[in-house]
Amino acid sequence: MRWSPRLLVAVALVALVALRIAQLSPPAVVPASAPPEVFSAERAREHLARIAAEPRPTGSAAHRRARDYLLAELSKLGVQPEIQSTSVLSRQWGLPYDAAHVENIVARLPGADSTRAVALVAHYDSVPGSPGAADDGSGVAALLETLRALRSGAPLRNDVLLLFTDAEEGGILGGKAFMDEHPRRGEVGIALNFDARGAGGVVAMFDTGPGDAWPVRELARAAPYPVASSLFPEVARRMGHSTDLSVFKRAGIPGLNFAFSDGAAHYHAPSDTVSNLDLRSVQHAGDYALSLARRFGALDLGRRGGENAVYFNTWGAHLVSHPTSWVPAIAALIACLFAGVAAAARRRQEASLGRIAAGSLGFLALLLGVSAAAGGLAWALRRAHPVLRAMPFEPYNAPAYRLAIALAALAAASAGYRLLRRRLGACEVALGALLVWLLLLAAASLAMPGASFYFAWPLASALVGLAAVTIRRGGAPPTQLPTSPPTQLPTSPPTQLPTLPPTLPPTLIDAALLVAAAVPAVAVAVPGPYLLFVALGLPAAAAPALAVALVFGLFLPHAELLGGGRSRSLALAFGAPAVAALAVACATGGFTEARPRPASLAYALDAAAGEAHWLSADRDLDPWTAAYFPEDRAQAPSFAVPYVRLTRQSEAPVAAFPAPALTVLSDVTSGGVRALRLRVASPRGAPWLLAEVASPTAVLRAEVDGRRVEESARGAQAKRDVRWGFTYMGLPAGGIEWSLEVEASGPVQIRLMDQTYELPRELVRGARPRELMGGPYRLADSTFVNGAFWL
Repeated sequence: MRWSPRLLVAVALVALVALRIAQLSPPAVVPASAPPEVFSAERAREHLARIAAEPRPTGSAAHRRARDYLLAELSKLGVQPEIQSTSVLSRQWGLPYDAAHVENIVARLPGADSTRAVALVAHYDSVPGSPGAADDGSGVAALLETLRALRSGAPLRNDVLLLFTDAEEGGILGGKAFMDEHPRRGEVGIALNFDARGAGGVVAMFDTGPGDAWPVRELARAAPYPVASSLFPEVARRMGHSTDLSVFKRAGIPGLNFAFSDGAAHYHAPSDTVSNLDLRSVQHAGDYALSLARRFGALDLGRRGGENAVYFNTWGAHLVSHPTSWVPAIAALIACLFAGVAAAARRRQEASLGRIAAGSLGFLALLLGVSAAAGGLAWALRRAHPVLRAMPFEPYNAPAYRLAIALAALAAASAGYRLLRRRLGACEVALGALLVWLLLLAAASLAMPGASFYFAWPLASALVGLAAVTIRRGGAPPTQLPTSPPTQLPTSPPTQLPTLPPTLPPTLIDAALLVAAAVPAVAVAVPGPYLLFVALGLPAAAAPALAVALVFGLFLPHAELLGGGRSRSLALAFGAPAVAALAVACATGGFTEARPRPASLAYALDAAAGEAHWLSADRDLDPWTAAYFPEDRAQAPSFAVPYVRLTRQSEAPVAAFPAPALTVLSDVTSGGVRALRLRVASPRGAPWLLAEVASPTAVLRAEVDGRRVEESARGAQAKRDVRWGFTYMGLPAGGIEWSLEVEASGPVQIRLMDQTYELPRELVRGARPRELMGGPYRLADSTFVNGAFWL
């Protein structure tokens, strides 16, 4: 078979992209028969089967069973566990504040000559309604198996501190309690946190603590398959993502954060079970935990640098890093490279500054158009397709939709490139696109230095390729062979650059140079759109589609060789499989027992009014849930549940549930300030309580279960958009004390609402079908009882 340059480039690009994405997969599972010093996900699965047998929200009976199992297993493994039992309140997320009674589990594996401790962290609570096999049973099981493997070898130099936090799902409360008051908090030299946001996928190191240069360097040396990028923390910080590592970061402790996030249809859902969890992801997390515990366990953790790093993966598991201080110099060198390539193109009359600028503006328009088209497609799909309408985040067959949207973005980008080529030369459009990359590099170097590598090295690679192929030829870039004889060239010098340069046939050397230039660009740039699809999901498809189009701009010489500048062939080559992939995705996303449909139903009792309601947050009701909301008796939602946007409310039978209790322990007014000391409790033993000041009363200070809250910044505000209040997880049987100091301007109305994580069995109309599951977790399958009090 004779390879044409065009076929060689097409096959090579497809192969490179497929190989790079395939490398973003977790490693194979190590069997239970492996040597004792090796981490085995099969051995960890035994712990998972116990920990994730049932939902275990803070304060529930299942949570206590999980706690007792951890205590017993840690004792079996030869360490002495302890329980940190305390109350905690966080103002991090604003009103209503998060509060809880937490029970952290702490165990120490002593080192031979410890400099500081290596903290291995995972949270053992789950959200209501979800067994939490991935989130975060996977992390807990991985740490237990890591401890077993560590115990099988010689003692490490440093202590290893195992911290299983509580109430992470309630606002990082267990981690906060540990760092606020546990006596061992000052011993931690580095924290390694393990969490999950899906049911599988590669485990990425997606966030770091301060001074991350040396931990990243050790990660590259010790981890068998590190997947990491300094782009991830830049994005995560701006999206407000928070895990247990955040409390260590605020304390100035170095750390690394690990998580997998594919299969997000199971995230915080009843389907987050052991059977739906990819054990390869547990293996990857355990490989990190064991290798890094041994590595950091051997270092002097008292001597650590404070410099941050830029780091990223290339091919395979190779992790490259350099100091952040290098960023300006790298950006300047690449800017000089761009200037040199543009000057060479100008000397050869292949481009002018004005037409490069025009190409840049045209490429920006292309980016916006592709993003808008992909966002519009995702919006239309989520409103038209009944399966997508029902899923809160993304469907079970998300990879099919990702492929379809990525191909559609490439088709739209190819069509846009052909439009640009009608008025501009190929070199002008290519340099215009790379000018956009250069501007993004400059912006990232100033505002997000950790993200600078993503624009620097692919841009450098593309510039070298453009210079090696397009400018080397002294004319137009290589294109497909002409289909008609060229027209007579003018004998007099042109007054301006031609809009379409003469066609020159490509050679195998051209193809080889283009493929060689693509290798580093694919290695660094291609994972970006893929991981954005995984992290953001179908609702935010516009962002990864924009990234796809941006990466397409690196390969415009390749697109020109493939005929993209002169015909519809390239757009059709992407568009046809995009349509096919979309058809397959839409046809294969139905609900089954293995892939159940989320369906929200809750019961709410207003004890003061003597009324009860069925509640739902679903846009479309399935037949089972619809029976609770007859059309002729539907009501507009009026019963407020924090963090949930209700869509439906209907009358329900009034059950005999006691309302939350409020007892006034003292009530003193002095100097215009009224001091109330109250006790709030749930007579029906609910583990969750909302308490709020429902009247327009200015709260000056408060104390919740012994935790002081100063409200001086809000004290003068008599009117607020958000009521003052707090939620409390793990409510003790006897309740908690709550003290308030308010402006003495009139009566104070207090609203209390408690929550249990099941529906009233006597009111449920038949068993829920197996192809349905409760969702979202803050509402589904819950019973709320509301009480109001005037003081």
